Amino acid sequence: MPTSEAGKTIEKMYWEHVRVMSPTEKYHKAKRLIVGVRAMVETQVRKKHPSISEREMQFAVARRRYWDEPKILQMLDKAEKMEKEQSQ
Repeated sequence: MPTSEAGKTIEKMYWEHVRVMSPTEKYHKAKRLIVGVRAMVETQVRKKHPSISEREMQFAVARRRYWDEPKILQMLDKAEKMEKEQSQ
């Protein structure tokens, strides 16, 4: 981990900064992080699947977001299957 001139790690300096932030500032920082991560995921999905529909994108992003939660993934599979059956 990189260190600053004072010998603190960048991570330690970051958390010191976060501790003095107001709750509103923390909320906005977290929201920007979530929006940024979603945009990165969408970019990666679009690269692999350029013609993906908006609805398929929603499922793809949700799968990546909840990759470690089997019950949610099962629910997403069922919802996507039901949606495909209805559109046929």
